[in-house]
Amino acid sequence: MSEPTSRRGIEVTIDPHRCIGIGKCAAAAPGIYTLDEETGKAVLENGEEATVEQLFAGARACPTQAIIIEQFGRRVFPRLLVPMFGDKPGENGVNAGDSGESAS
Repeated sequence: MSEPTSRRGIEVTIDPHRCIGIGKCAAAAPGIYTLDEETGKAVLENGEEATVEQLFAGARACPTQAIIIEQFGRRVFPRLLVPMFGDKPGENGVNAGDSGESAS
């Protein structure tokens, strides 16, 4: 994975194995995310100058969710979801409250 950038407790990491180089992140946050000319993969160009909104705009625009944002060591984007089939909430260390779903 690419080198994480820290700011306000926020770390942004771009997984080069997931990135397919479409450039939607660069379009959503120009000057913050760019595509590397050699690899064609996204890189965080000006992470220290970016606002939180710009960091998240680029991450949300990524169709493969290759941009991972963590704050104070906890993943905030993209959210890890509970599988629809198989494991039930509460198994394997996943709580029902972690999935964003409300208990009915």
